[in-house]
Amino acid sequence: MQKLVIAVLVLVLVFLACSSQSDQRDAGKLSVLVSVVPQKYFVERIAGDLAEVTVLIPPGASPTTYEISPADMRRVNTADVWFTIGLQREVTWIPEFSSINDRLQILSTIDDVTRLPIGRYSIPDEHTESDNHDHGGIDPHVWLSPELVSIQAQAICADLIELDPVNSGIYSQNLTLFLEEISDLQNRINESIDLLHGESFMVFHPAWGYFADEFDLVQVPIEISGSEPSPAEMARLVDYGRNSSVKVVFVSPQFSESSAAIIAEELDADVIFIDPLAPNWTENLLSVSEQIATAME
Repeated sequence: MQKLVIAVLVLVLVFLACSSQSDQRDAGKLSVLVSVVPQKYFVERIAGDLAEVTVLIPPGASPTTYEISPADMRRVNTADVWFTIGLQREVTWIPEFSSINDRLQILSTIDDVTRLPIGRYSIPDEHTESDNHDHGGIDPHVWLSPELVSIQAQAICADLIELDPVNSGIYSQNLTLFLEEISDLQNRINESIDLLHGESFMVFHPAWGYFADEFDLVQVPIEISGSEPSPAEMARLVDYGRNSSVKVVFVSPQFSESSAAIIAEELDADVIFIDPLAPNWTENLLSVSEQIATAME
């Protein structure tokens, strides 16, 4: 009798687990994974209520060091699709996720995006022949350029249509609206920095290179190849800041601000937080452009 009760309980638990995993499909929603917070904004702009989006790397966490939790793994187990964005952490997760969910579709959103070295804005060292532009690997921050996000949005839309062709018209219409939003954002950013093309802004972590590329600015990173700067490098940054009349040093909540604070004190500059992973992508980029413009006045 006891064995029969146990067997029934096991069957009930299995049924409940299967039912909970199919809730989103019963509701007609795709279960979508994204790696960083801004991607959630992109997918929701295109999918609307047709997708339930889960962010793997939570707000405030560093994309370079975050470890997947058991709760994350449970979400991976029930997901339909994971939109990747080219982070190094994703490389280690791909085989792991595939092994626990063999029906999970892993789709890159950046196949048509040209990525560049993260060290391309490093200050040249007058004592060496190298300008360090090839150091540090590929810049992963492709979500901080409206131009590049428009490419990613089109890739997301095409994949959603392939996954859910019944709702292709909704995805296409939402994509058109999102591309219009991106175009408006580009115009507003250009208006805010209209007279500042070629000017420099100093930031601890070099997350804003693609933003600088698109809007003809110069990002001056404090972090050197993922590490705090040496005393000699600090001195070069201070000299550069003085010669460039830097008034603000930008920092991100995901990284240390100690070196930035020291440099800012030497330059009599302010330290201001800007978040590359803020949830409202459009408002965040517009706000950052306005803060950069104010800092350069």
